[in-house]
Amino acid sequence: MPSEENSKGSWRLPDGIEDHIESGLIKGAVGAVAGGVLGAIFFKSGKGWRSASAAFGIGTAIGSTAERAYRETTQSS
Repeated sequence: MPSEENSKGSWRLPDGIEDHIESGLIKGAVGAVAGGVLGAIFFKSGKGWRSASAAFGIGTAIGSTAERAYRETTQSS
């Protein structure tokens, strides 16, 4: 039987990454809602523009989170 230590694995997330994950999830939710609302207001014809607007909000949030995480990790090195 494998030992307790081996079954858990030795891989771990880097220290401080939880803050970036949480920030990304919050920004992604806000971006999707804001993009969806703006899409509903400005793109009344539909045709995928509303979804594209929400996706743009999510993409912006992910990009912002990645940029901040990258900047923080390069400054701490």
